[in-house]
Amino acid sequence: MNRFLARQGCHYQDGDKWTQKHWAWIRKIHFDDMNAQTVLEESIRSVEQSQEQLKTFDSKIEENAQKPEYAKKVKRYQTLRGVSTVTSMTIVAEVWDMRRYGTAPQFMGSTGLVSSEYSTGDHERRGKITKAGNAHLRRVLVEAAWHYRHRASAGKTIKKRRQGQPQAVVSIAEPADQRLNRKFRRMVDRYNKKPVIAAGAVARELAGFIWAIGQIQD
Repeated sequence: MNRFLARQGCHYQDGDKWTQKHWAWIRKIHFDDMNAQTVLEESIRSVEQSQEQLKTFDSKIEENAQKPEYAKKVKRYQTLRGVSTVTSMTIVAEVWDMRRYGTAPQFMGSTGLVSSEYSTGDHERRGKITKAGNAHLRRVLVEAAWHYRHRASAGKTIKKRRQGQPQAVVSIAEPADQRLNRKFRRMVDRYNKKPVIAAGAVARELAGFIWAIGQIQD
């Protein structure tokens, strides 16, 4: 839809897209050309239907996450900021037993979030992330990583998620708040990296914290 609107000369420049404010902007648009107006209306209807389907899927995932075979793992991963029920369930579904990875770098590598390397003689150069791994895990980890661009203090929701969890789990999750926020801000503010690059780097380190929590068994 956004590409269609751009072709019609309509460019949204007032914040993030797909927010309530963005939707309000879209709904105010009207084209005199009936064909263009029809395309706009059908596009809006299509997006709304997709959003309703996603709500149904999310509801089903939330329901399954409460089942005994999933609940403990899901709740432990959710002690990390940005890790929603959908993210936790994706991790559980794709990995199940995190102990299959002997080290954190092994799990990071399985997501394709590690940097590629080019070696020539005594010289070594790092490139973009390999993306040679589990695309589902990589996607949810990067989405979670964006939460660390905000202030590092834990809010009411995350504090509630940590209540009742083993101290070993909380002692991993709490340092992640500060460390990952510092990494995101340092890359963007000090080293002038694009936010999307910072999100990828933070996602890689977040995978390490997830691995550590997954090693705790009781």
